Amino acid sequence: MKRAHIWIPKPGSKFQRVQCKECGEESVVYSHVSSIVTCKACGNTLAEPTGSIAKTNGKILGSAD
Repeated sequence: MKRAHIWIPKPGSKFQRVQCKECGEESVVYSHVSSIVTCKACGNTLAEPTGSIAKTNGKILGSAD
């Protein structure tokens, strides 16, 4: 049996770079957070858990590859 036709699933979660609305500080946040993530500089909430994909309260700049 050839293994070329077997698909390997890719994860739906990733690490994202998020910029804070208040101070502009960039942070790396997981897309499916399980606890509230705050900014290191000003303490503003960056991401809140929802049970699936997190609700981000900042600007998403892209993935952190």
